[in-house]
Amino acid sequence: MRLATALVGVVVFGAIAIAATAAREPAAEPAAAVAARFTAAPRAIESVPRDPAAAAPGVDPERYAPAVALRHLLVRGLSLPIADAAIPTDPDLLPGAPRDYRAGVHEGIDFPAPSGAPVLAVADGTIVRIDRDFLDWTREVREMALFESVTLGYTPTATLDRIRGRQVWIDHGRGVVTRYAHLSEVATFAVGARVERGAIVGAVGSSGYPEGGPHLHLEVRIDDDYLGDGLAGDALIAAIARAFG
Repeated sequence: MRLATALVGVVVFGAIAIAATAAREPAAEPAAAVAARFTAAPRAIESVPRDPAAAAPGVDPERYAPAVALRHLLVRGLSLPIADAAIPTDPDLLPGAPRDYRAGVHEGIDFPAPSGAPVLAVADGTIVRIDRDFLDWTREVREMALFESVTLGYTPTATLDRIRGRQVWIDHGRGVVTRYAHLSEVATFAVGARVERGAIVGAVGSSGYPEGGPHLHLEVRIDDDYLGDGLAGDALIAAIARAFG
């Protein structure tokens, strides 16, 4: 009888001790819900280095950002803007090339071509700018603007726009806009018109900066950035090749 009473006492004491310990310990917090993530190109995201120091050769670590690199990866399927043209490999014709005459950097791809050669839309889109009534600046005004740029150490936005000369801009959606610059003339489209890939939007020229000779300056804009920004060497060539692949 005494043994049974003792065992009951031990069980009761143990239960009280466990309850007291539970009261002192904070209740476990529920597991945090994992937010769903969506992307149209998960493989591309996985291939983007998270650490700037881990960026591929040719990427400027000071300007590199995963979000920017990802936008470069997502630009695909563009056609060439001039029939039978090839993607240039000369660094001076590619984005990032220095432009000392205006203390700036090249933001597009230059396609050498004869004056008057048809310029083609690289993808379906909507015309958002077309310089039908463009009036080129005089040589004197241009030289003054370039001198100001060198003095400032950068190219003001208005000056850079005039240097591009007669232009057509096409919005392709998803933040991608292409700019066709230095044109000698533009097609009969109006702002808001839909154009298909391969449609003629203008002709090669040298408006804005005749010293550069006739060529098409093509910019592929991604939001407020441009294709090739922060890239160099093989990484730059690969990004452009993917875009036009």
